[in-house]
Amino acid sequence: LARYGEKEWYFFSPRDRKYPNGSRPNRAAGSGYWKATGADKPIGQPKALAIKKALVFYAGKAPKGEKTNWIMHEYRLADVDRSARKKGNGLR
Repeated sequence: LARYGEKEWYFFSPRDRKYPNGSRPNRAAGSGYWKATGADKPIGQPKALAIKKALVFYAGKAPKGEKTNWIMHEYRLADVDRSARKKGNGLR
């Protein structure tokens, strides 16, 4: 699902795993990859409801990709029930 404006686009998608039994998300994307930058930012007060992560797109293959000016902000729920994730409702 995608929504877009003049300068911003919004995509809603499930997170895929990089490795079948691992927890690391797969950030490969066509002709490059998304690299996480900076610290996670909690969203919500006094208790964080979500986490915001900034990612930068690199063209080419890691680790020798070329940094671009494309930035993506990833939002995910904080404190997701781990038992629900094991039943297939988390990373794929």
